[in-house]
Amino acid sequence: MTEISTMKNGLFPIPSYEEWKQEVERSLKGKPIEKLYSTTYENVRIQPIYTRQDIESLEHLEQLPGFADYVRGTEVNGYLQQPWLISQELSATSAKEWNEIVKHDIARGQTAIHLVLDRLGFLVTTLEDVETMFSGIDLRHYPVRVDAGACSLPFLALFATYLQKQQVPLEALHGEIGMDPLGGLVQKGQLPVLLEDSYDMMADVTKWAMEHMPNIRTVMVHGESYHNGGANAVQELAFALAAAAEYISECLDRGLEIDDIAQRISFSFAIGSNFFMEIAKLRAARVVWSNIIQAFGGSEDAQKLTMHARTSYFTKTIYDPYVNMLRATSEAFAAVVGGMNSLHVSPFDEAIQPADEFSRRIARNTQLILLEEAHIGRVIDPAGGSYYVETLTAQVARETWKLFQQIEAKGGMTKALEEGFVQSEVNQVAAQRDRNVKTRKEKIVGTNVYANLTEPTAQLHRKHACISAEQSLDKERIDQLKKEFTAKQWVKTALSAVSQRATVQEIEKALESSGLSFCIQPIPQWRLAEPFEQLRKAAEAHLATSGKRPTVRLINLGPIPNHKARADFITGFFEAGGFEVVKNDGYMSVQEAVQEALRLNGSHYIICGTDESYIETVPLIATELKKAQSHIKLYVAGKQNPDREAMFTQAGIDGFIHIGSNCYETLVTVMKEMGVALDE
Repeated sequence: MTEISTMKNGLFPIPSYEEWKQEVERSLKGKPIEKLYSTTYENVRIQPIYTRQDIESLEHLEQLPGFADYVRGTEVNGYLQQPWLISQELSATSAKEWNEIVKHDIARGQTAIHLVLDRLGFLVTTLEDVETMFSGIDLRHYPVRVDAGACSLPFLALFATYLQKQQVPLEALHGEIGMDPLGGLVQKGQLPVLLEDSYDMMADVTKWAMEHMPNIRTVMVHGESYHNGGANAVQELAFALAAAAEYISECLDRGLEIDDIAQRISFSFAIGSNFFMEIAKLRAARVVWSNIIQAFGGSEDAQKLTMHARTSYFTKTIYDPYVNMLRATSEAFAAVVGGMNSLHVSPFDEAIQPADEFSRRIARNTQLILLEEAHIGRVIDPAGGSYYVETLTAQVARETWKLFQQIEAKGGMTKALEEGFVQSEVNQVAAQRDRNVKTRKEKIVGTNVYANLTEPTAQLHRKHACISAEQSLDKERIDQLKKEFTAKQWVKTALSAVSQRATVQEIEKALESSGLSFCIQPIPQWRLAEPFEQLRKAAEAHLATSGKRPTVRLINLGPIPNHKARADFITGFFEAGGFEVVKNDGYMSVQEAVQEALRLNGSHYIICGTDESYIETVPLIATELKKAQSHIKLYVAGKQNPDREAMFTQAGIDGFIHIGSNCYETLVTVMKEMGVALDE
């Protein structure tokens, strides 16, 4: 027997690419190796294998983490000395409840305080609201992340006044209180404030923060608005970076220096389900941002990109919701490997209802397990050197730069949105995604494949609580503020207004444009699973009103091995729409199949068997059943050649269901034939 020391010192021969290719072609049994290549939504061609040759031309491979162009991360030590911030977005029904949730979650591992004003669950109106929210929380010890939407000025004034009242030094605060007017424009189609005024405010807020809150970033650029509209990774990056470039240009025109504004910008990206693409996306973001700031003349420090990530809302489902835990975990893993600075893991019930203590805990603990048990943070740039990831990073960066330059050639992001270029680009990819989901080329476990019709549904359709926007507003104060804001001393005026007890809503009203605001076509925000969720809800409504689900019955031909594969396929196909599928162990004769079908007295039948068994049996079954009950619908499982399809159709077959069928459209057709009400 070979000694262990000899084995340890032995080397396996390194096969050449040609040797690998020969083995693969042998295993493919005559199929071309091109079958193993695929193309992503980003039009990036994915190879079946990557070698050292694929990365030989990449310049950054000799760079170390913490050095420009920062593809390997902005920190020399990665997460070793400073782990990423566990920055779970928190909401509640009141300021008091929010305060209790923050204290509870901080005590259990959350390391940053994160609120999105539009999704907070209640209105922040007065100084008393802020006092209640942050009561007993030492803001010097926890970074804050305040996503203020299109305009941060009212909340910033309220928050700064609160800190001064609590005698908390403003310079001790860390994090972001960020505005993103173009992000708001993309989602809603219009802004209440003139875009020119928004940029004036952005510059004024940034100047004020440089003097009073030097550790607070004031601009927050979102990629999620594009991602949740169906955009691919390249589009999400290019559009977010183009928005940031426009913000920089506008602030430079208003007297800021490049290093001042660049270091006040943070980005927020959604992390989707394509694991390696998402890793490459975050790494590419740092490369392209470094190039952009370098082009503006910024320093190496200014070229460092600050990045928040959130697991995707777009990929989450209402049905089989616990699968969302798995989706969020793999997405969070990709975000960590990609090197974000802070992370929100979406609770598994995000698409259903506001998070409760359980779903918040699971989401938070997902991050803690990655950090404390999986020890991912102990490896600096874990993707570094991977032939596949390094190649993919370079490809995504290159394609992002091309699209970014297209937008710049159109005059910037606002111009590109105004002419509909951005919306058109996103819509093209969104349509492709929608088509792939409906044909089940893109699989959503528990929704369009492996649907579980036995899961409890009682709590699945609760909506997020609506926040009433009706507030008691002081019209005289609003009119006075409008006059004061004409001087364009935005922060000074807002701070003065808060000191005189003005509410956030009154300041917002005073900032609103009196003329026609700038409008564009918004990018619809949706989730991949929605088409099939619509069918499931329709099936459940039909069950509630009629006492039964829409039902199809199988006519299985021959013994189980002859029909099982197609019967299983058809069962999964229809269960994705909430149908009940009535099965059997197989009929041994045409007469038995016809008699049993007539006894069941159904409206829709699918014949399942082998192609060979179809030749003789399908025409006979179709003829007999249609003669007895002309209204029934008959389908055949499996694609047939054109001549056989024509013959079967002539005998009375209504259609063919196979792997190439559009599952969604087929189910919609069958539901309409059954009289199931669809909310389309």
